[in-house]
Amino acid sequence: MFYWIRWWLAGMFARIYTLVLFKGVEVEGSVDHAGPRLIVANHFGGLVDAIVVVRALGGLPHIVAKSTLFKTLPLKIALRALGVVPVYRRMDHSDMEKNTSSFHEVANVLSKGRTVLIFPEGTVTDDQELQKIRTGAARMALSAIEAGARNLAIVPLGITYEDKVSSRSRVLVEAGERITEDEIRTVADGGGAEESNRDLVDQVTALIADRLRAVSPDFGSLVRERTMMLAASIHLRTGMSKAFSDPTMAELRAVAQRLARAADGTDENEFAATGRYQLALAASGLEDDQIQPMPRMADLARVALVKGLIVVLMAPFALLGLTANLIAILLVMGVGALVKEPVSKGTARVVTGIVVFPLTWIGLFVLSDPDKAWLSLVLVAVGLVFLVLVVAQIADLFEALSDWWALRNHLALIPDLQQLRSRADCELSRTLQEESCS
Repeated sequence: MFYWIRWWLAGMFARIYTLVLFKGVEVEGSVDHAGPRLIVANHFGGLVDAIVVVRALGGLPHIVAKSTLFKTLPLKIALRALGVVPVYRRMDHSDMEKNTSSFHEVANVLSKGRTVLIFPEGTVTDDQELQKIRTGAARMALSAIEAGARNLAIVPLGITYEDKVSSRSRVLVEAGERITEDEIRTVADGGGAEESNRDLVDQVTALIADRLRAVSPDFGSLVRERTMMLAASIHLRTGMSKAFSDPTMAELRAVAQRLARAADGTDENEFAATGRYQLALAASGLEDDQIQPMPRMADLARVALVKGLIVVLMAPFALLGLTANLIAILLVMGVGALVKEPVSKGTARVVTGIVVFPLTWIGLFVLSDPDKAWLSLVLVAVGLVFLVLVVAQIADLFEALSDWWALRNHLALIPDLQQLRSRADCELSRTLQEESCS
C-alpha cells in the first residue's frame, strides 16, 4: 500500500514541478508494460532527469543512485524512504562487493512486478552523446530473472532537452524498443540467464547501449546540439502556417539528428547559408519564428483573447498560491541564477524546491487554525498549480506581443531575411537529401 501511495504522490509532485520547470513535456512511445520494468535512461540533466522520468511514468519507481548521496544520515533516511537503492561505483569505492546486496534488492523489487530506474552511464555529463554504458543494468536484469521475475522488460528512455539551461524550455522523453526477457534468453542461446554469465552480461549491456543510443541525443558537444536544433527548427517551420506555434520536440530531435549525421565529415561550408541567415537574424534582433510563419494582428488578438480569459478565471487561486509560496519561489529562482554550470542548474532548482516548498507548506499547516489546517494546505497546493499555469499564460502572451511588436518595427528587413531564409532551407533540404530547390 505504501508503495502505491508513494507512487501516486510522487507522480503528482513531478507533474507540478515539470509545469514549473518546462514549457512542455512530450512523451513519445509507450512506457507501459504488464510486468516488471527496468527503466534505463540517458543522464544529461542531473537530478532533473529523474523528475522527468517520474513525470513520464506517472509515478515513483525505485531509483538506483550513486552511494555517495547516502553519506549523511538525514539524506540517507529520506532516500531510503523514497525507495532509492545505492549503487557503488569503482571511482568512489575500492570494495565493489557491496553492490551484491544492492543487486539483490533490485532483483527482489523487480520480482514483485515493480519498476526500477537506473542511469546506466553511471555519471552525469554536459556532452550531448551517450557515455559508456556500465554493466550494472544488465547484471540487475539477469539477477531479477534468476530471482524469479517473469515477463521482465528493459525499457530505454531517451531524454532530450530543448535548452537545459533555460527554466522554461521543453523536454522530450522517448521510449525506445524494449529488451524482453525472451530476447535475453535468446541471446543466452541455451546458457543460463544468470548474473554470473559474464559473456551474457556483456551482450545484454551492448543491447542496452544500442537501444538507448537510438532514442538519446547524439551530437557530441552542447554547442553542436544547439546548432543542429536551430537548423532543424528553420527547416521544420517552412511548412508551418500557424503563428506562435512550435515544431514538436520529437520532430526537432529527429531532423536535428539527421542533420548532424549528414554533416559528419562534410565540408565546413555545408551550412554556410544557414549561418548567414542566423547572423542576419541576430543583427536584426529577430528570431526565425517571427519570420516563418509571420504573425498577424488577428493571430495576436486570438492569443490575447484565449490567454487573457484563462488568466482572469485562474487569477484568484493564483494570487493565493503566490502569497503562500512567494519566498519558496524566489529561493528556487535565486539558486538557479547563482549556479553557472548547465548540468547543475536544474539539479539545484529541484533540490531547493524539494526542501523549501514542503517546509513552506508545513509551516502554513502548523500556523493555520487546527480545524481548517488540511483545507488551507490543499488550497495552497492547488493555488501553486494555478499560479504556475497563470505565469505560463502570461509569459506566452508577453512573448507573442513582443514578437509581433519587434516584427512591426523591422518590416523593411523582412524581404531580405525571407530571401536568406529560403536559401538556408534549400541548403538544409539538400543536406537531408530531400527535394532540392534552386
